[in-house]
Amino acid sequence: MSKVTPQQYREAAEKMIANYRAAGAIKAKQPKYRSVLIGHGWCAEVHRLAESALLLVDRGYAHEALILLRTMFETTISLHWLSQKGDAGALGVLAEGDRANRAALTDLEKAFRLPQDLTDAIKKVAVEKTDESEIFRKFQAQCDAIDPKRELYSVYRHLCGYAHPSTSGAFAFIEPTTEPPSLRSEPRVGTSVVEATVAMCLVWAGHAFDEMVSGKPRKQFLRSVAKKVGLHPMLPPVS
Repeated sequence: MSKVTPQQYREAAEKMIANYRAAGAIKAKQPKYRSVLIGHGWCAEVHRLAESALLLVDRGYAHEALILLRTMFETTISLHWLSQKGDAGALGVLAEGDRANRAALTDLEKAFRLPQDLTDAIKKVAVEKTDESEIFRKFQAQCDAIDPKRELYSVYRHLCGYAHPSTSGAFAFIEPTTEPPSLRSEPRVGTSVVEATVAMCLVWAGHAFDEMVSGKPRKQFLRSVAKKVGLHPMLPPVS
């Protein structure tokens, strides 16, 4: 994997994006296809975030693209978890969405005068808790279910350093080779981490969603692309 160049990752990513765009109609293989509806949305998000990150790199904003990588990586992991959990996972995602809406409403009511129809619509939805909703609520639990060694969660935590105010983001604008360290107007960041992560997420997200549709139409294509750039074609199964 270390011998793969940023350009090769870039070409692989662009190839997968083009293939995803050219895909035909999608047919769910499950009779209950709530998970497919959610999975389709997440897979589309991953591909659009990938395109956006590459556009930022082209404009000289690789540092800012790291913020998108965090969301793209998180969505990829959640999509894989959902593809493994099926309809039970989808119900967990929906239940957590209802819980989050109810919690937000409670906070908003303390500070604002909300429209009654909005308040009624949220409150009339029964908030249920399931094993899957509790896992989905805690991203670390999703990662642990896939990778007990926490390598996936370590990547996520690293990327969070660029999505939140942190020393990771701040120190990118400091030049440590001078004495004393000087301040930079442009960040110190290479693009290879962007292109490698984009390619990795496109392979994993594409495979996860492909598992959810009839015929697995992109399976061989994704395996071929992954092999060329030394990536695992799929994440481990959820334990």
